[in-house]
Amino acid sequence: MSMHYYQLHQVLKQLFESAGSLKKSEDLGIKISHHAFDSQEGRYFLPGSNHLFCDHHQVGFKEHLLKQHSSLSDIESTDFSIECNTSFHYHIVQDLHQEQAEGVVIMFHGLNEKKWDKYLPWAYEIAKQTKKAVLLFPIAFHMDRAPELWSSRQEMYIISQNRTDTFPDNTDCSYVNAAISSRLESNPQRIFWSGLQTYYDVIRLVYEIRKGTVPEISKHASFDLFGYSIGSFLSMILMMANPKNIFSNAKLFCFCGGMTIDRMYPISKYIMDSRAAIAMQTSFTELLNTDFKHDERLAHYQNSEYHKNESWFKTMLRYNFFQKEREQRIGELQHQIKAFVLKQDRVTPPIEALNTLKGGYRDIDVPVQIEDFEHPYSHMIPFPLTIRNAEQVDASFNKFVTAVSEFLMD
Repeated sequence: MSMHYYQLHQVLKQLFESAGSLKKSEDLGIKISHHAFDSQEGRYFLPGSNHLFCDHHQVGFKEHLLKQHSSLSDIESTDFSIECNTSFHYHIVQDLHQEQAEGVVIMFHGLNEKKWDKYLPWAYEIAKQTKKAVLLFPIAFHMDRAPELWSSRQEMYIISQNRTDTFPDNTDCSYVNAAISSRLESNPQRIFWSGLQTYYDVIRLVYEIRKGTVPEISKHASFDLFGYSIGSFLSMILMMANPKNIFSNAKLFCFCGGMTIDRMYPISKYIMDSRAAIAMQTSFTELLNTDFKHDERLAHYQNSEYHKNESWFKTMLRYNFFQKEREQRIGELQHQIKAFVLKQDRVTPPIEALNTLKGGYRDIDVPVQIEDFEHPYSHMIPFPLTIRNAEQVDASFNKFVTAVSEFLMD
């Protein structure tokens, strides 16, 4: 690499944020394009819609009641009314001299992310090494699909302080996680509905590419998936479901992920506070134990007879539920999935990637590469932007992107 990782990050950030819908860099040999996208299926299931309806089965539903907290007054807009979540942009990073990419890697980010900065060097190197376009796609209510208010330090500090004062036992409150913590505590099922919206968005995205409406990518292009953290969780469900046979020949690379959601530990000032995490895990445990009987709408979408594809979600909620079905399906996909996990990662521990992807009896042949970088790192910051450990970070980053590229090109 001609420049250090922290330098590459800065150059790509400046390029990404510069004016225009198409940016080119002769020095880096890449181009970045921004594409408008309209999400159209959310009206059928997002909280707050007055058209909660399963079009496939022609059945309507009533809104599942939310718990209300006084701290939510400024951010508890109904999900369906949040316009930036419906009309937004995705981004394509590819080789500068490539007219149309013959392969595309759809990259999903982590939970509570607001900016693409961290992912730009990853996308850049993967695009350069694989000659595939890397498509950065935002999960519902993340990146620029989240209102600016949710990132306001001043506004969110007030909500964070309220959560701390009201619940003294609550830990890891911060202005960074105040919005997502409040929203998930009031309605943990949002994890599913926002994921379902993104699931349908990806199907629509692939169809748009297949119709030839995305000039940077061939309508005959191959598709692969890259998921980081909760993006791996979403990617696993997409692979298991394989809607419309879109991902029959796809590969999935999981970075700091791959486990069931109960084996992730997201309590962090950067992700969510303890009350939100406990509410989410408690809610899904109760729903699974009662076969979703207290949420008729979620029960419908998690019924494998009605929604075979969407119901793979429930198999990834708790390790001890639907283990047989989950491991059988992962076994069928074992040569299409690889995980790269970090030994000191406390949010997505490597042992849990082994448990989920290799199975309880270690009889699934999904490769799980466990690394322990020589420099300080964390789940949120695997590659620190520091001068002090620049050479070690470069080595770690090269090891990572080499693993990704070799797997996706194999």
